[in-house]
Amino acid sequence: MPMFSFDKSSYESRLLELLQDRFFKTAERNKIVAKWAAGRLGYKGEGLDRYVRNIIFSYLTVPSDSKMIHRILTDFQNEGIKISEDDIRDKIKSIEIRIKNKAEINENVS
Repeated sequence: MPMFSFDKSSYESRLLELLQDRFFKTAERNKIVAKWAAGRLGYKGEGLDRYVRNIIFSYLTVPSDSKMIHRILTDFQNEGIKISEDDIRDKIKSIEIRIKNKAEINENVS
């Protein structure tokens, strides 16, 4: 008898679970990044909501961190806001860490 049994359905279920988790964490990250950028650009109310939707939709259309970063960087430059690509990447990384820590806390509480 084999040491490990391979149940295809449980493997596929776990893979789907991992992919969904990654999708939702990326979506949450992108929403927070977009809100941060919108706030720095001075958007409020409907303008903020529209900017966030545009950033999220553009990422869903072409899922690329580089494209999202370039879009935000261009928006900042167009408004005369001095920021580097590295600054935006650092902000994204800090948001990812917050999301990861929040997930770990939720897992420990469950």
